[in-house]
Amino acid sequence: MTTITTKKPFEEVLGALKRVNKIAIVSCGSCAAMCQTGGTEGAKEMTEKLEKEGFTITIAIVSDEVCDNRVMIKDLRKIDEEIQESDAILNLSCGNGAQSILKVLSRKYPLKPVFSANDTQFIGMTERIGRFHQRCLGCGDCLLNETGGICPITTCAKALMNGPCGGMVDGKCEVGNYEKDCGWVLIYNRLKDLGQLENFSKLREPRDWSESGHQREVVWR
Repeated sequence: MTTITTKKPFEEVLGALKRVNKIAIVSCGSCAAMCQTGGTEGAKEMTEKLEKEGFTITIAIVSDEVCDNRVMIKDLRKIDEEIQESDAILNLSCGNGAQSILKVLSRKYPLKPVFSANDTQFIGMTERIGRFHQRCLGCGDCLLNETGGICPITTCAKALMNGPCGGMVDGKCEVGNYEKDCGWVLIYNRLKDLGQLENFSKLREPRDWSESGHQREVVWR
């Protein structure tokens, strides 16, 4: 699994940092590094760009898992002196990483702001460096066992639950000018190959989105 991020316009980053001068950079060495929005090169590039704008970079670190609070506790403890000296933290990872930094940081520096240099796009699949595909929305109610391992939420442009709509032509989706495959045609063909077409005929209720995406958590018992 890769959390796909893209760089915010540098002008937007500068706008967020307009009230600070000394900055500590925390860069993701896994997903963001793969997306070329973090990692060692991302931290170096951001350091150089900010220094040209007159900012002082107190330190720039690359963390293996910015989204893991346990890792952040250890990594931020190592640079506590630089954090204390900094006006803010600039995060080069996903939104989850930014909130992980904030949670750990707030224990000792509750008023220290955390800014993000990236926009989080989706949970995706890597085809090659620079090309990623959304494959999971993390909605909490996985249908892959019924759809041949193909997610209808992310492969159908309308997230339909019961087969293709009238906008499908020759297996292509009307969204995007008939250039992409219809998700439900992909599902049908996959289920047919597997001998599981009975799953295609199953009638599903409209998706209840009230349980997705809001204050969710998983606790192992």
